[in-house]
Amino acid sequence: MKKNLKSYLFLFITAAVFVLNSCNSTEISESKLPEKKDDISELVLSFSGDIMAHDVNFKMKDYNRIYDDVRDILLNDDLSFGNVETPVCEERPLSTFLCFNIHKDYLKAAIDGGFDVFSFANNHTNDQGIQGIDGTIKSFNALKEEYKNKELFSSGLKNKEDEDFKPVLIEKKGWKILFLSVTELINSHGKSKHRLYYSEPTKAGREKLLLSIKKMREENPCDIFILSLHLNEAEYGLKVLGSKKAWFKALAQAGIDVVWANHPHVLQDWELSEVEILTDDSKKDIIQINKGENNEPLDSLLTHKKNAFFMYSMGNFISGQRWKVNYADPAYYREYTGDSIIMQLRLKKIDGILQPEIEAAPVLITNYNEKDAPVIKRFTKEWIETLPEKERAYYLKRLELMRAYLPKLK
Repeated sequence: MKKNLKSYLFLFITAAVFVLNSCNSTEISESKLPEKKDDISELVLSFSGDIMAHDVNFKMKDYNRIYDDVRDILLNDDLSFGNVETPVCEERPLSTFLCFNIHKDYLKAAIDGGFDVFSFANNHTNDQGIQGIDGTIKSFNALKEEYKNKELFSSGLKNKEDEDFKPVLIEKKGWKILFLSVTELINSHGKSKHRLYYSEPTKAGREKLLLSIKKMREENPCDIFILSLHLNEAEYGLKVLGSKKAWFKALAQAGIDVVWANHPHVLQDWELSEVEILTDDSKKDIIQINKGENNEPLDSLLTHKKNAFFMYSMGNFISGQRWKVNYADPAYYREYTGDSIIMQLRLKKIDGILQPEIEAAPVLITNYNEKDAPVIKRFTKEWIETLPEKERAYYLKRLELMRAYLPKLK
């Protein structure tokens, strides 16, 4: 009996040791399992001001020179956005202010300079009437055919009068980007105005645009929605009006994530703004509060908040507006038309979810007059020091003035 007990005891101890060792072995193997890594995706977008063409611009012999100093910036992002403030019609002659027109080789240079996405809705879109709009569509389609290995996108023009506004879907690096170009200002109110994305800057017009944007967002799932908005406001104002800020917030509440605004020929401020979003149910609750039917605090009805990025005016990217430099008075209002930025935005998704932080990196640029035409230069002290004395004094003052009213440039 004792012998049997000893045998049973030996077997029990052996089994226990085996089980303990097995448990320890499991713990060790689990500790060696690789940790799950977040799926992180980044997107870098560049935005410019107006791509214009006065006679001094389109008469230059080599349009590619315009971009020599900034080409590496625009070619080393994921997408570059430019506002083409002129028709592009081969069937019409080259034309300067008041009624602009360029030929497609001018736009081709912008593509070679690094631009991928173009806004065609602005107050000069229909300068050449319906023929100019048809010509612009034809020119852009020809360039898309020529650049088969480079995806090109545009928004702002209609093939037919009765077409609704329709956003462009851009897919890049696993991102879905909606892009829409709209103008609130046109120079001609003839039949051609029905061939571009024109929204009247009235209360009714803006309410209609907000409803359209909300519907677009609902019907087109995307990571971000970018709106190019050509504004109905003064051309040389440096200050951002409170009414504009309120309008941009309303656009963000409707579904826009980035507002890229143009028309003023001068650079204005930019900001990352927190916007409160309400669901339809929340809006009903607010109505009940107003009727005295609900005592719940308004703040508790906000479903979520999001960040939106607002560029209030990007000024001119390239133009002939400062061809005749006022060296005697660098602070004269028209001198601001030659200085702007390339705004680079870095966005991030983690596990498919857009992150609220948007990193903004403005690159200060200036239009510099070479012998035959203006070109774009990076506006730095190092570059200014290479200039002759008269130009050096002028551009040092211009740099000081830009940083004075836009401290973010320091």
